[in-house]
Amino acid sequence: MRAVEVLRAIVETTREIDEARAALHRGQRVDLGGLDGRVRELCLSTTELPKAEAIACAGALDGVAQALDRLRGTLVHADAGTR
Repeated sequence: MRAVEVLRAIVETTREIDEARAALHRGQRVDLGGLDGRVRELCLSTTELPKAEAIACAGALDGVAQALDRLRGTLVHADAGTR
């Protein structure tokens, strides 16, 4: 996979995570199945790139990690509200 393809996939995954978070805020159910596998593939794809390209993608992967942290916070908050 080329860097541009990896970056495109990272942006798409970040968008999907943010959309899932927004859906949770609206009280909708979301299917997160396969998300861990996609994130894993993004990480693996990044490590296979030439160093300079991998560094650029690593910065974008930080955005995925931040989106996942926000999603985790939303899930924790939603879980606390159901108890």
